[in-house]
Amino acid sequence: MKRLLRARKGQRVLDVPCGTGRLTVPLARMGLVMTGVDLTPAYIRRARRVARKSRMDVRFIQGDMRDIGFVSEFDAAFNWFGSFGYFSDADNLAFARRVFRALKPGGRFLVDGPHKSWLLAHWRERRESNVAGVRILQSSRWDARGRRAVTTWTMCRGRLRECRRSSMRIYDAAEMRALLREAGFRDVRLYDGWKPVGPFTRHSRRMIAVGTRPRL
Repeated sequence: MKRLLRARKGQRVLDVPCGTGRLTVPLARMGLVMTGVDLTPAYIRRARRVARKSRMDVRFIQGDMRDIGFVSEFDAAFNWFGSFGYFSDADNLAFARRVFRALKPGGRFLVDGPHKSWLLAHWRERRESNVAGVRILQSSRWDARGRRAVTTWTMCRGRLRECRRSSMRIYDAAEMRALLREAGFRDVRLYDGWKPVGPFTRHSRRMIAVGTRPRL
């Protein structure tokens, strides 16, 4: 991530949304000046605890990523691991424009997410897993009109049962490049987001897009 963003020690980088600081704090250890933004208060509290325990000076802000008000403050920004696309097309574009405004001229924005072609070729309506004793049932359907993956997550442990629903806009390469260009970014480059990161192809499982705010 640091290499793709061309981020150097001492530069300011925005992690949005940052969750519990899983990436924010390690990047701070690498010498970057990190800011993390997330909507969930519990995530921000945990991220701050992790940063304090690691003796890292990281700024964490609780708030909606669509409402960030930074202006030309950061050398780079990123949105990692399927955190892009949960809003309407208009709101997804508005968020990208907010990030554009938050970057200094020449700043880079990285977006990582599932690649639509791969996802549809390997589509499964039902999945089941077990994480830390919690049985997770995943039921999905593809909304072709909205180009969204609509998923119901059912989590079970003993007699406890909890359901959550997500609706995520899934992009192909052309759509992601067009969105970032409409937000103002140029020189949009695509990479294969699966380990190891490499050249992007139609067979790529995940897609990393990196756009640059023009210097002029």
